Amino acid sequence: MVQRSPKELIELYWTEVWNNRNVEMIRELCADPIIRHDAGSTTALSLEDQIARVRQQSEKLEPYFEHEVLLADDTHVTSVWNMHTRKGERVELCGIEVFKAVNGKFTDCWNSTYVPGRWGREGDAAVSADLPPPVMIAALDQITPQWLQAVFQHGGIEAPRVSLASSQEIGHGNLSTTCRTEITYNANAEKAVRSVVCKITAPLPEAVGIAAMQSVYQREAAVYAFFGAEPPFATPRCYWHNAGADGRTLNLVLEDLTQRTRPGNQVAGCSREEARAVVAEFAWLHAAYWRDPRLDGADWLLNRRAQTGQAGETQLAAAAEFRRRYAGRIADECLAVLDAFAPQVDAVTRALPEGQTLIHGELRVDNVLFEDLPEGPKAWLIDWQFADRGSPMFDTAYFLAGSLDPEDRRAVEHELIALHQAEIAKVDPAYTLEQAQTEFKACLPIALYFSVGAVLAIPSSEPADRLLITLVERNVAALKDWGCV
Repeated sequence: MVQRSPKELIELYWTEVWNNRNVEMIRELCADPIIRHDAGSTTALSLEDQIARVRQQSEKLEPYFEHEVLLADDTHVTSVWNMHTRKGERVELCGIEVFKAVNGKFTDCWNSTYVPGRWGREGDAAVSADLPPPVMIAALDQITPQWLQAVFQHGGIEAPRVSLASSQEIGHGNLSTTCRTEITYNANAEKAVRSVVCKITAPLPEAVGIAAMQSVYQREAAVYAFFGAEPPFATPRCYWHNAGADGRTLNLVLEDLTQRTRPGNQVAGCSREEARAVVAEFAWLHAAYWRDPRLDGADWLLNRRAQTGQAGETQLAAAAEFRRRYAGRIADECLAVLDAFAPQVDAVTRALPEGQTLIHGELRVDNVLFEDLPEGPKAWLIDWQFADRGSPMFDTAYFLAGSLDPEDRRAVEHELIALHQAEIAKVDPAYTLEQAQTEFKACLPIALYFSVGAVLAIPSSEPADRLLITLVERNVAALKDWGCV
């Protein structure tokens, strides 16, 4: 019998075996076994296995194959193919397969990854103009080229066709997972977004429960929507934001600053120069949204005043746990301040100054990225999970009380309060330095409230213990310096 050429074999394989569903013809076309080569693996399929595989798929979907490109020599044949199903909802796939033939039968097959759709033809757009919105994802491996393409389109970002996406986890957030994703395009990417930072739902049910209870996912997504495409201060641009209505899911795609900045270190604290950069940046934030009417109807704000009543009970439990965990590792006078402070928390919360602007709400130095420029450090503000409406001195007090060594804080705090007040006075001349200092003192206790309360949410470990002890020691020193205890 005359041996069939590789080209004759592939024509019969697509037309007879698949399109006409003549699966028994595999016995004439394929060796026993045929070796299937996939990325990183091989699979040996006997004739019976191959027949069973094709029969199963044919009965379920009735696929129909067509060659887009067919190239053959005496040993190998390459088929660039399109496929659509004829049974059930229509599905389109395309791919490339290379077959090797020996003695008139296929012995090996190399498979590319199957891709939804058909191969592009002249006149087709590089990227479809009507991609569906990106679905909510819950894991890093779901950050695919197709997902990113939809993110860019629905985020209003022009981008060539995304061909590869490689993600690596960064940071150690408690309530979400953050990764850096490098992007490769199939065209000139000089003006395209080359990498992004993606922030998605935490994998731990306990963390998701806390996030839902505090509405932190919905709040952070809402804050970025509030900022818009061009925030009036230094915070990463948000390309896409989505939070589930149940408060248990989050997808953020942000501008990648990791290659030009360094993260703040909460335990080490920041320098006086870095503190000036941070205060200057959130002074611009506060001035930009001073008495912004949109804040009146912003139901996504944290609203700390509404928590009055449960704050005191929580603080009493936290103070007891803090003493149990750290007695002997922190000065007795710090523990005494915690014990005296806990019953006052509800009153302190009620006494917070009236809100005039959007505040970050958790402005520690580890929620800051520093960019080292020739003229000095530039601060970028990140992590908006506890944004609220409040006094501009809330962020100033929270930041200075926890992010600087007490000696450095004492050296710069009055200068930085004045710097901040002067920026607000540009939009509201009635905001005086005396008012700023009064509000600063009234807001200082909240820093201790948050530092102590964190002991109920953060399991004990050497890094966590060092962090909480450092924060409380700094907070107590600030409260004593300002006569709050």
